[in-house]
Amino acid sequence: MGQCAALAFVILLSLTGRASGEDGDDSLMTPLRIAVAANFKPVVDELAEAYSSKRKISISSGSTGALTAQIKNGAPYDIFLAADVQRPEYLERLGLTRMRQTYAFGRLAFWHPNMRPVGTADLTELSTSIAIANPRHAPYGRAAEHLLVITGNYKSKRIKGNNVAQAFSFVQTGNVDAGLVALSQLRHKDIEKKNYWVIPADLHPPIEQQAVIMREANKIAENFLLFMGSTQARRIIQDAGYTLVNHLD
Repeated sequence: MGQCAALAFVILLSLTGRASGEDGDDSLMTPLRIAVAANFKPVVDELAEAYSSKRKISISSGSTGALTAQIKNGAPYDIFLAADVQRPEYLERLGLTRMRQTYAFGRLAFWHPNMRPVGTADLTELSTSIAIANPRHAPYGRAAEHLLVITGNYKSKRIKGNNVAQAFSFVQTGNVDAGLVALSQLRHKDIEKKNYWVIPADLHPPIEQQAVIMREANKIAENFLLFMGSTQARRIIQDAGYTLVNHLD
């Protein structure tokens, strides 16, 4: 995000005077409706709980592509937490949003429950099936596909999930031997560190994750994003396996 957007965020924080879960007593009966990319869903669940015990928050998850299509077709969300930049920019160009900002950078990991992966050679030589999110819809899938190409993996059969959550499920259930999934999923499920390798960020395109507030959103939507920039929320996001955004410091 540019300096102007970051400055706008700071000004908004100073004007509202709050970045906690206290969003006042206005419209407490009106739910805050959040659409979130599948990789970030467990984090949003935790953030929502930390944000407010009074405010009803409705959370829907799926691939970034599928959620974008829903929003374009009129789905009444207040906030969209995507797993890329392209879809939020697209919705902004359509005039469907009133605010856009980066909230985190995702990390990709190679997970194999039956081995100890330590580097690119393990990917290059892998000849069994590997689960990835569908690159057409999911940013983690595009990053995974890029990684497999540059590491010269032509032996593995790609099993594509609709989103990174489904790719993770394929491996977790034993239906697929290995997977390229989100680090946050592995941490959330307490997967042993010996069974996955966190991919260096320079081996795939950045998984920059942006949020948008929809044009017709509930007015408390801004306050939830402000809360995501608080010390408490940033700790939750970082512990979940994401790289933080410097402008929220």
